[in-house]
Amino acid sequence: MKPYILVLLVLMTQSLWGQKTYEQLLVDIKKHSPQDSIRVELLVDACVAATFRADTLVLKMATEANQLSNKLGYEKGKIRSLNCLGNYYFSRALNDKAINYYLQALRIAEKRNDFENIVIGKSNLANVFSHNFEDQKAIKLLNECDQLLIKNGQIFTQSRAAILTNLANSYFQLKQYTKAIQTYNEVLAICQKLNIGFGLALTLDNLGKTYFELKQYPKALDYFEKAKIEIEKHHVDFVRGKNLNNIGKTYSALGNSIKGLKFLQQAKVIALQNQDNEALRDIYFEMQKGFAQTNQFKAAFEHLEKYSILKDSVFSSEKNKTIQELNTKYETEKKDNEIKSLAQQKQISELESGRKTAIIYTILAFLLVGSMMAYALFMRFKTQKQNELLTTQLEEAQRRIEIEQKATESELKALKSQMNPHFMFNALNSIQEQFMYGDKTLANEQMGNFTYLTRQILSISGKKRITLATEIELLTKYLELEKMRFSEGFSYEISLDDQLDEDYHQLPPMLIQPFVENSIKHGLLHKNGDKRLSIMFSMDETEEHIICVVEDNGVGRAKSAELKQKRFASHESFSTAATSERLRLLSSSLNSQELVHYDDLLDELGQSLGTRVTLKIPL
Repeated sequence: MKPYILVLLVLMTQSLWGQKTYEQLLVDIKKHSPQDSIRVELLVDACVAATFRADTLVLKMATEANQLSNKLGYEKGKIRSLNCLGNYYFSRALNDKAINYYLQALRIAEKRNDFENIVIGKSNLANVFSHNFEDQKAIKLLNECDQLLIKNGQIFTQSRAAILTNLANSYFQLKQYTKAIQTYNEVLAICQKLNIGFGLALTLDNLGKTYFELKQYPKALDYFEKAKIEIEKHHVDFVRGKNLNNIGKTYSALGNSIKGLKFLQQAKVIALQNQDNEALRDIYFEMQKGFAQTNQFKAAFEHLEKYSILKDSVFSSEKNKTIQELNTKYETEKKDNEIKSLAQQKQISELESGRKTAIIYTILAFLLVGSMMAYALFMRFKTQKQNELLTTQLEEAQRRIEIEQKATESELKALKSQMNPHFMFNALNSIQEQFMYGDKTLANEQMGNFTYLTRQILSISGKKRITLATEIELLTKYLELEKMRFSEGFSYEISLDDQLDEDYHQLPPMLIQPFVENSIKHGLLHKNGDKRLSIMFSMDETEEHIICVVEDNGVGRAKSAELKQKRFASHESFSTAATSERLRLLSSSLNSQELVHYDDLLDELGQSLGTRVTLKIPL
């Protein structure tokens, strides 16, 4: 369970929140056409009112407010619109863009000595740190914000309630539950004093989650049910589904799986309406446990299947076929039994209506009792076998999920280890030299590139595929860092065929970088004069593969092997070998030579002109 984060709720101290709804503000914006500060405030207030909405109109309004503020020289509008832009990108996990806008807003606020907007800026940055699991940094910033509010007499304010909520959340993430509970109770006191309905609902639910983690289930249930009352009272719809899920999980933890399933079913309906797959995944997992505990094995199996599908969209065809055959067999047997039962009832009815003597009635009763006993024994045996089969299937599915999870964790560790430590040290050394002897602005920019590249590699390492745009961005950042190793004469080019859509087509993460690194390390570093590297992406004729060509004008493979032989024994690069193996696993129809092909580029005299590596990446 993760607590709710109040994103930039402190911005509401300057807004019309609570006075007008989002829809009313949109109407006011449409009516107020003059390009003045009033329109800026209306646009920003609408963005704030839409904090918990997935409305792309927010970006358009925040951008207009920022442009108009710059045109008018309206600094307060600049700060608020920049924070709104940061909020938009933060809500879509584009943290680098969010930080950029938050820092711009904070700089203006500090220049103006505007303590309220300084609090806003620092709290926004703290939210990003918390999102990136850097909660110690977040706690430092949030404590600074809290001290500023207290110093300026804002002890019982909505702004402080938001700051303390996010501070408690960071304590929660670090499992410092005592501090989290103490801070949540401070928030609760503020919300009660100011009668902040949604604040009461969120805080009570967060307290419930904290006590749940401490395994104090009765106390957790008490807070969850109090939160439910506030949610219904104040119509805090965005919390309702997760609150019902929490209540269901708590009842299950207390041993009342039947009641737990009741609340989980309500949570499932809301999650389906909202198309919230993340919530659905957790709900399905809890429901399969509840059904298993109440011996409803079929329902348990069905919900475990749904959980598995949501957990990993790629489900083996063989497993799907087995499940389908099992369901078909079950439905067929069910229909056959219904037909047989109807036929037997009809036959009995005809016999009863056509026989009037006591002997016939006696024989009929004997046959009826015998049939019922045989049917009951048969159904008991059949049910027992079905339960055994479903239990076996359930256990097998759970084992396969555990195996898949371990495989995913192994892949994650392997991907994280692919970032070459030598590259890291070389890049840091080059940046250090720039700071000491070179262009400090360039050094600062490259340090930002290095930090961004490192964070992005860790961020994408858990994903099976990323877009071409993301891969090209990572390669560009990487090449800019490598470029510092050359005093002069190094250039690179990345091109994309018109058949490819960089925002649509995808490939496994960090697939190209090992080959680019080899071109630089073994080909270009040993070459004198002009050094060129090109990376070209295209689609093959079948439109089933992305073709990536990495070409350099280095010393060539033969010369590189000769140089390596002088320094140490020849060995195969781990990263390129691992990448070849990844490509092989992606395509069962092609061998390694078809997927990765090397060409030595030679002139008419047989002299090396460089090396070309062609990768065939299955879509």
